[in-house]
Amino acid sequence: MGLDRRTFLQQAGLAWFTWGATEAEISSLVSNNRLVASIKNYQQTLAQPTKRKLALLVGINRYPYHDDLAGCLIDVELQRELLIHRFNFNPSDIITLSDRQATRENIETALVEHLVAQAKPDDVVLFHFSGYGGQIKIPLASDGEAAKEAASSDSFRLANSFVPVDGLASAKKALFANSILQETLLVLAQSLSTSKCTFVLDTCFNTTPRSQHGSFNIRSIPNIAESPSSQELAFLAQLSDNLATKGLKPSKRLLSLPGVVLSATSKNQIAVERQWGDFSAGLFTQALTQHLWHITSSSKIQVVIARTAETVEQFMGKQQQPTLNNPDKSAIAYYLAASGVPNAAGVVSMIAKNGNVEVKLLGLPANILECYGVDSCLSLISNAKNAPQLQVKSKEGFIAKTQLLSPEIKTQVGEFACESIRILRRDLNLNLALDDDLQRIERVDATSALANIAAINSAVVAKEQNADCLLGKVALDPALKSAANLEIETPAFSYALYTAGGNLIAKTTGVEEEAVKSAIDRLKPQFNHLLAAKWLELTNNEFSSRLKVNATLTTGQKSNSWQRSTLASEKLQLSAKKTVFSSSGSNANNTNNVPLLIKGTEINLALNNTGDRQLYAVILGIDSDCNIYGLYTPKSSTTEAEIKLEDIAIASESELIIPAADSSWKWKVSESLGINTLYVIFAVQPFEATLKAFATQQNFKLDQQQVLNVTNPINVIKSLMEDLHQASSVSTELLTNENVYALDVNSWASLNFVYEVTNA
Repeated sequence: MGLDRRTFLQQAGLAWFTWGATEAEISSLVSNNRLVASIKNYQQTLAQPTKRKLALLVGINRYPYHDDLAGCLIDVELQRELLIHRFNFNPSDIITLSDRQATRENIETALVEHLVAQAKPDDVVLFHFSGYGGQIKIPLASDGEAAKEAASSDSFRLANSFVPVDGLASAKKALFANSILQETLLVLAQSLSTSKCTFVLDTCFNTTPRSQHGSFNIRSIPNIAESPSSQELAFLAQLSDNLATKGLKPSKRLLSLPGVVLSATSKNQIAVERQWGDFSAGLFTQALTQHLWHITSSSKIQVVIARTAETVEQFMGKQQQPTLNNPDKSAIAYYLAASGVPNAAGVVSMIAKNGNVEVKLLGLPANILECYGVDSCLSLISNAKNAPQLQVKSKEGFIAKTQLLSPEIKTQVGEFACESIRILRRDLNLNLALDDDLQRIERVDATSALANIAAINSAVVAKEQNADCLLGKVALDPALKSAANLEIETPAFSYALYTAGGNLIAKTTGVEEEAVKSAIDRLKPQFNHLLAAKWLELTNNEFSSRLKVNATLTTGQKSNSWQRSTLASEKLQLSAKKTVFSSSGSNANNTNNVPLLIKGTEINLALNNTGDRQLYAVILGIDSDCNIYGLYTPKSSTTEAEIKLEDIAIASESELIIPAADSSWKWKVSESLGINTLYVIFAVQPFEATLKAFATQQNFKLDQQQVLNVTNPINVIKSLMEDLHQASSVSTELLTNENVYALDVNSWASLNFVYEVTNA
């Protein structure tokens, strides 16, 4: 494909948008014989009956006149592997433009030549953009002196734009004089001959002041450009004219477009990218790719975006809420039946001469992938018994180097590999970032104090290294300071903890003029809760567990419920894929994809075991203040001198309702406003150590079930991991390190529900 034919496109008037022209009509456009021949070749190509799957993937990390991004090229790689291995795209039908290739001219030419010109009715088209977004002032007058007068009198509108590699005019002014207007993309979408198109936009257009806290890079330019590129305006006008010849009016609204638009954010929000260990990616793209990797052939796109939103909002809260713009709510994700095995952890990408196998682990959540330990095992789909066959010996990013466990094992490139044994180091701790607003002496003191905190692994650089949380300052309200008769000239602050996404963690703010060492000592209990929450997230395996279980959370009317299932569950039906509440009840006005629960609302949990053996369960949760809570049931023989807790046991092929219909205890939604996560963890053996650790707490009601805050979270979580480790009984022959938890997917399942607690 020639990407240097900008003049060709403009001179032709983009005639292929109408394609009803006769050869004589084409000849009348221009006298250039080569041009006529080129257009006729395109026409002949499109005349052939095909159901092609065309994709254009754009990722830009390096911008000449602005701070570099870090995760856009990985975004493109993740999406490309997904399209090839899970959605049967032909590699030759996928074009990628990265960094220096991703100029405005090249992107727009590829959109026209590769997508618009080639796509026929019923073909599938996908466009992905990862990079900076921004806004441009568009004069209300269109040309000449009127435009100058309009610009000088602030008579303009703001237009969103996608910033190509050559979209920034200078380091001083940082004007996007050469950016791609969002309106251009919309008109190109309307010009497609197929309605089966998907646009994935991992960028944002937020130019408002944003929080100084947080450890993620934001994908938007904060400066508004004073004027658009004249070439871009001319290109847009030409596209609109050609669309008008079809009797269509260019739309400026995403909702009116054919197909699906998956956006990383809602309006006026930020899109971020995160560093996970040794790789960076867009928070949205990584989550979207991972959830798409596990979809079934009937999965609807709103299911995928709902799960993606849950993952993103666990980190970002209301700062970033992915959105789906799609008039067809019944659309299948990416319009294709997914191929292969939905519970695959990855795909074989290379086989070395020595027999070692490279596997791309695109099916693992990023937080698990980061902590995935050496000696973890995978099984090939050709192995009916799912026994371990490949063992991880090293890992870089999402690529694992594995060793065949038996010489007779045969595999091939493109074969799927499922998770078999997950290895996690026992000494995994928190990475704490020190915010940019801390002065050098504060950083030195903080680093020294953190060396004595067992839950902290190290202090890292914000936005450059992976962080689980962030230590920063909270400014004292000037009004409060004035009321206290304090000097207003000197800014007052206190130390507090923030999530990696920049949200202040409630109840972590200290007093004014507190020493940083004192603050760290004060925050020690909160570090323990954050570490426990990190471990809970690492147990998630609904995509790989072999246990046949599902859980349904219900609130209010029974129609307000949603379900989580392991992919191995016999009840994995479309009806079991409800992920959001119905339009009635507490979720009626919800504009995002994370369910809303009103605090204090009664809830019920149904646990289903469709397998052939009895299972045991533990129920733990994380509230928006990052505190851990758990459900317990005292044994009938419990005395105040020695508290013993009852196992939650679910017999084979049976259901357990919590609380029971005849129980006097009512389970109510937490009072902690914001994102909450509830975990249901199943195992083939009782959770003896976990219940024993939980029972060392006080404040139990000995006559009924109760949800109680966990005051010793580290002890409880370590006991939980030990119980899962013992239930798995992994052979020591597979372990080169004893200081690990080895978890077998045949022995445990961990499902989670993410929801937002609101006042009303």
